Amino acid sequence: MTAGDERGVDLLLVEDNPDDARFVQRLVVNYQSETEPRETTGPIVIDELDHVDRLVDGLERVQQRTPDAILLDLMLPDSSGLETVDRMVEHAPAVPIVVLTGHDETEIGVEAIQRGAEEYLVKGSITAAVLVRTLRYAIERKRNQRELLDRNHRLALLNRIIRTDIRNDVSMIVGRGDQLRDRIDSSDETALEALLDAAEHLVELTDTSAGLMDVLSPDDLQREPRDLNAVLDAAVTRVRRESDVPISIERTDAVDDPMTVYGTPMLESAFTNLLSTVVDLARRESSAVSVRVDASNDRASVAIAGDGVRIPDAQRELLVDPSSRYEDGARMGIGLYLVTTVIEDVDGEIAVEDTHAAGTTVTTTFERVRRS
Repeated sequence: MTAGDERGVDLLLVEDNPDDARFVQRLVVNYQSETEPRETTGPIVIDELDHVDRLVDGLERVQQRTPDAILLDLMLPDSSGLETVDRMVEHAPAVPIVVLTGHDETEIGVEAIQRGAEEYLVKGSITAAVLVRTLRYAIERKRNQRELLDRNHRLALLNRIIRTDIRNDVSMIVGRGDQLRDRIDSSDETALEALLDAAEHLVELTDTSAGLMDVLSPDDLQREPRDLNAVLDAAVTRVRRESDVPISIERTDAVDDPMTVYGTPMLESAFTNLLSTVVDLARRESSAVSVRVDASNDRASVAIAGDGVRIPDAQRELLVDPSSRYEDGARMGIGLYLVTTVIEDVDGEIAVEDTHAAGTTVTTTFERVRRS
């Protein structure tokens, strides 16, 4: 059965009890005789059903020709219990396994899923519809797992390229360029400075891309309590170190220290990129940037504004409505993409407000962690 094709299933039944084996085979035959062949509404069609009565024969079968799914009895002459699942998973990790259990073995069925099986069915209560539906869902889940695993492998490879290969080469360009400052003709200084500025910007983009890869990585970053004050201070310190634009922080009386909100390890990177966006705009206007932290019993907010600075409409729309980043023609920088992705992941909110005097204020709001 190929991806996207829910027909033509090759099923392997590993069952030593002749009566149980015939029962399963009869369910399959009866179901398909009552269903229109290749009917578009039918879940799957089992083209081939092979039956073996020993685990060793089943392992040999999967090595010779990989089935689309396996119905596996736990109690076989040459293997019993969860060991049966372990051995089959070891030999056929990419094949969905549906375990057959007795009425008093439901707990073992749950453990079998934890060992790698997709589902379990209790003998004596299986109907044709349940059997076919269970097989279909098991095949679909396994296929989705394989696609996710492949995606994660590709993300991991891209992550390594960004963090190591590209960054190392660009850092070398910056370092060698600095060595040339005192060795070049004055007429070439402008060209060298432009080259170094571009290289340093590429280093920043590489760091931001690596952060975004963390957000999209296989190891999903879970929400956990974070000190918003500490996160924000770290972001401000980093941006101050890389820019000469003045940044002030004001905290209202309601702000606690620490002030705990739900966040991820990427929250600091999100604030760093959001601050950098406002700072870049403020530098063009030769103005300062202000940060205001406020809180209530349930919520905490951070308002960032450049004195008289207005965020372009395109960036404003992307911040207020992150879903617009998927629209044709959207031009969201990788930094703002990281910001909106991280804030979404922790169920935060982003608001953008324009005032005549102060310019644009970007406010992020988070749920506070309640004290026990």
